[in-house]
Amino acid sequence: MAQASIKFHPGGSGAGLTGLLGCTIFFGLSTLLFITENYFASLLFVSFALLFYVTGRDITKVILSSFTIFFSNKHLIPNANYLEETVNALTDTLQFTRDSKGEIKVGPLNQGQKITLPNNPLVNDIQKLLSEGKGVDYVEYVAHSYYIECHELYDFTSANLDFAAVSMPIFGLIGTIIGLISMFDNLGSVITIEALSPQLAMALKTTLYGAFFSAVYKIMGSRFERRIRTLDYDYETFFRAIEVLLENKVEIEIGK
Repeated sequence: MAQASIKFHPGGSGAGLTGLLGCTIFFGLSTLLFITENYFASLLFVSFALLFYVTGRDITKVILSSFTIFFSNKHLIPNANYLEETVNALTDTLQFTRDSKGEIKVGPLNQGQKITLPNNPLVNDIQKLLSEGKGVDYVEYVAHSYYIECHELYDFTSANLDFAAVSMPIFGLIGTIIGLISMFDNLGSVITIEALSPQLAMALKTTLYGAFFSAVYKIMGSRFERRIRTLDYDYETFFRAIEVLLENKVEIEIGK
């Protein structure tokens, strides 16, 4: 599968006016659908309204990222893929393993040994820094630039999906309460199933759809949480590998 690529530049001012306007529009549409008894579509638009409120213009990135992550085993930011590719090569070359406590153990490495790493921008940057005699702080800063944008995208998307997942059952419950209130208002001397069934259906359907959308957003958010942990492990492993390379004065050669 082709490598996914999503540019992400998180804004510092939040969703702002765009988020508020989008939220208002989607809530208005959901209200119309609720009146026409299309409860599934109504709660779907409520979920979009919540996402618009917290993301603003970034809602397209959140939705696109959420769908892309299910169909690609690559990171959504190219730089993070370079980090993963480099870590895999370093793991194979340096014989990395983890003990029962999760600590990284490194296999034998000779002083001044040459190792071959993939030809990507990260490896080229690291090779240049090591050849210039730069310390681990310089290398860490460069590696961090390959790591942070993807981490921010995953964290941003996960947090917003989690917000929608937590909020949707509440709106389902609101629909349930409205249905029950309407049902009790219609209670009289003559009670028939036909008279109560629409209100009862509203109460049950809104609860069901609220729980359904909550589960969908929670599942989508969990994928990003897993990717965040994977990215953190890769960064930790990469940083430890660089320390080993510097300690042993290893020379890096670029593969084809």
